[in-house]
Amino acid sequence: MSRNKKAKSKFVLEEDNGVVIASLHDEFDLSLQHTIHNMPNPRIRAPRRSKEQIEHDSKFLASIQHQSQEEFLVDNIKGVNQEINKHVQEIRKTLKRMQSLTHYVVNAQEVLDEIKQNS
Repeated sequence: MSRNKKAKSKFVLEEDNGVVIASLHDEFDLSLQHTIHNMPNPRIRAPRRSKEQIEHDSKFLASIQHQSQEEFLVDNIKGVNQEINKHVQEIRKTLKRMQSLTHYVVNAQEVLDEIKQNS
């Protein structure tokens, strides 16, 4: 991307009872609107810890690492924020891949339409 072009895009993912709509609006590239029906729910193992569980676990883990509970939590929060940043970067990469695929679909559809028109 050239220096005077600032990336400005917006991605929206809407889910409603198995229907997923992915929309990407980009000022400098092709935008995307893709609807998928009967998509299963994503399954991940990421339980949400309660405040009490975090408090209990942080006391235990801090004692193992010979830290105060406060030091442990500060370090742990930094680590979790870095993990979030990694996920955001992966999403950004995936969006670029989706734009590339969308570009292919648009151009391939134009070629197909031209072939049908000339037949």
